[in-house]
Amino acid sequence: MIYEGGAWNDNRPLSYDQTDPLGQNVRNKLISTYLATRRGNCVSMPMLFLLVGERMGLNLSLATAPLHVFVRYIDPLGREMNLEATSGGHPARTIWYRQQMPMADRAVESGLYLRTLTRREVVALMATIVVEFLISERRFQEAIEVGETILQHAPRDALTMVQVGTAYGQLMNTEFVERYPIPALIPPALRMRYAMLAQRNQDVSDSGGARLGAST
Repeated sequence: MIYEGGAWNDNRPLSYDQTDPLGQNVRNKLISTYLATRRGNCVSMPMLFLLVGERMGLNLSLATAPLHVFVRYIDPLGREMNLEATSGGHPARTIWYRQQMPMADRAVESGLYLRTLTRREVVALMATIVVEFLISERRFQEAIEVGETILQHAPRDALTMVQVGTAYGQLMNTEFVERYPIPALIPPALRMRYAMLAQRNQDVSDSGGARLGAST
């Protein structure tokens, strides 16, 4: 019903935002934007679907594919069904996600993708938008702190790992690279921090990249 126009929604159904389908504008990933504009993407649409469905007593969760989020319904017998919020909430086969969004076998087998998320992981997934926003605002230290907290609750969230690695790299550029043309010019008192930022950038980025794997 929410995807069809009628008296119940002033003939303003919720629909897919064709102008920004991937939510490149981070504000378009917010449920508040979705409700105001009635146009959503593969982040805001499944999240609202989840919240409404849960209020109706449905056993729902979320699952992910590369740069995509979808709804997972669990019936009373424990059987799982994918529901694609960007396509009217209709069922979608898991093989379809693999065909449309190529991902490494290793990434699927490890549970990085296509796995039903726990309640804690769902909340952590919702918070990833905050990391994106903070990076877009160049608030890199705050992005790191939020990202590290997310990873404590969702350690298999490779995208957040990459984002945290990006934030460390940007912080290193802001504090050092833009000020000192070569590392040798960094004051001795600051070299330990430079080394820490460089190492965390490498560690987190490598770990996230390894978990994302190569497409097969």
